[in-house]
Amino acid sequence: MYELRSSREGTVVRVEVDEGQMVAEDDEIALLDTEAGRTSVVTDVPGVVRELYVEAGYSVTPGTVIALIDES
Repeated sequence: MYELRSSREGTVVRVEVDEGQMVAEDDEIALLDTEAGRTSVVTDVPGVVRELYVEAGYSVTPGTVIALIDES
């Protein structure tokens, strides 16, 4: 299992996927509002989203787990 983590501090604007959804490498998982503006959180691996740990409005810091992806 791959833990997708935030690399920045910010607030989740929206989550682009649902649990159980197939994703490809470089797919956008969430959009964050940061001091530097809006930034996408993308996955480095293809697979199935098994768990989402955030939703719109959540505050995240570097290292916060965004999603758990079952690599395929």
